[in-house]
Amino acid sequence: MSVTGDVWMDDFSIRFESGGSLAFSDLVADNFRVDGKRVPASVYRVEDPADPELENGNQLCGAGDVTYVANWAAGDGMSAIAVFTGKRPPKSSDEMCALYTYEDPQ
Repeated sequence: MSVTGDVWMDDFSIRFESGGSLAFSDLVADNFRVDGKRVPASVYRVEDPADPELENGNQLCGAGDVTYVANWAAGDGMSAIAVFTGKRPPKSSDEMCALYTYEDPQ
């Protein structure tokens, strides 16, 4: 949270405490490979690729416009959000430019 602030995500977009957001055009996958293991996940295509500014001047990716966002359960009460800059839908976490882990709201 020190990088992104609070985050709100649903099937249509991801919004950041800083006011930035990314809208999703469609769900491209319902599973994903994390550390070599296939997990249930949501992989979204970003409608208008961008690299929004977050808390303290940080960028979401910092290495180009974000084209895909993936979300999956990262353990008890935790969620992971990974961002990608590639032209093709990512198949694994190996391709990400950044990974953020959050405690699920109670």
